[in-house]
Amino acid sequence: MASIKPSKTLTYKTVDGVEIPLDLYLPSTGKSVGVLLWFHGGGLLQGRRDSCPPHVRKAVEKYGIAVASADYRLAPQVSVADIRDDVLDCIKFIREELPSHVKPHAIDVSRLAVSGASAGGYLTLLAGLYANPKPQVILPIYAITDPLGVFFTNPQPAFMGRRIPSKEEMAEYLDRNAVPSTSSGQPDVDPRGHMYMYMLASANLAELYHVPTADKAEPFRVARNIYQHRLPPMYCVHGDADTAVGVEQSDEVVGAALGCGIELKYERLHGLNHFLDAGEDYENEPFYSFMMKHL
Repeated sequence: MASIKPSKTLTYKTVDGVEIPLDLYLPSTGKSVGVLLWFHGGGLLQGRRDSCPPHVRKAVEKYGIAVASADYRLAPQVSVADIRDDVLDCIKFIREELPSHVKPHAIDVSRLAVSGASAGGYLTLLAGLYANPKPQVILPIYAITDPLGVFFTNPQPAFMGRRIPSKEEMAEYLDRNAVPSTSSGQPDVDPRGHMYMYMLASANLAELYHVPTADKAEPFRVARNIYQHRLPPMYCVHGDADTAVGVEQSDEVVGAALGCGIELKYERLHGLNHFLDAGEDYENEPFYSFMMKHL
C-alpha cells in the first residue's frame, strides 16, 4: 500500500526553526470532500507520518475523502502540552489554510474527522477535548489515554519479540535540550525507534511527557476531562490482548464518555493485540460508516 502516494507534502507549522509537515492524499474524483486527519503512533516518542496504515490510504478513493497524515514534535524534547499545541495548530491550518493549497472547492474543511492509532489515538482524543470548534467525529484506535494509568506506571515486558534498550543506548534521545525531532524510522535503521520499549520497561511515560505528577498531568488524563470539555461522536477500537497499550486505557475513556452521554461505538476485540489494523487486508466498514455519517 506504500504505492498510494500523497498528492503533496505541506508544512503546517514552523516553531523554533523546526518545520512540521503533513502529507495530503486527495481522491481522484469528487468535490467538497471531507477531511480525515491522521496521527501516527509511537508513544509521542517515535514514529512518522508515512506509517499511516493501508486502510487509511485506501479510504481516500473508497470513501471519497481527503486524508492528511501529520507529523508532530516528539517527546521528551518537547512536552505533551507542546505536542497538543501542534495538534491544534494542525487543525487550524487545515481549516484556514489548506483550501488555498488545492483546487477550488476540492475539499470542505468544515467536515473534519480525526483519527490515529496508539499515541495517534491519544492525540485524536486531545483534539476531541480541546479543539475549538471540535471535529465532527473522532476515531481513536488502541489509544493511550492516561500517562499515569496503571499500565504506564508499572514496568512492562517487551512486546511482539522486540528488545528493551538500555538507558545508555537511548541517552541521545532522552536529552531534553536536543533539537526536537518530528519523525523517526524503524528500530533496525533508527535507534530512536526503540524509545517506546525503553519507556515501557522504565514505566516513565509521564516523566517523558513533562507531567510527572497528577496535578501537572490532569489536562492530559482524558477520562477526567470529558465531563468539562466533552467529546464529539467517537468510534473507539482496542484489542483486549494489547501488550503495548493496556485495554483499560480505552475502557476508562469509554466508560466516562458513556456516563456523559457522548455518542460512541466501542469495538473491544477479544484476543487481538496492538497493530490489529496494520495489515493490507484490514477493513472496517462500520468504522468508516460511522465516520461518514458524521461528516
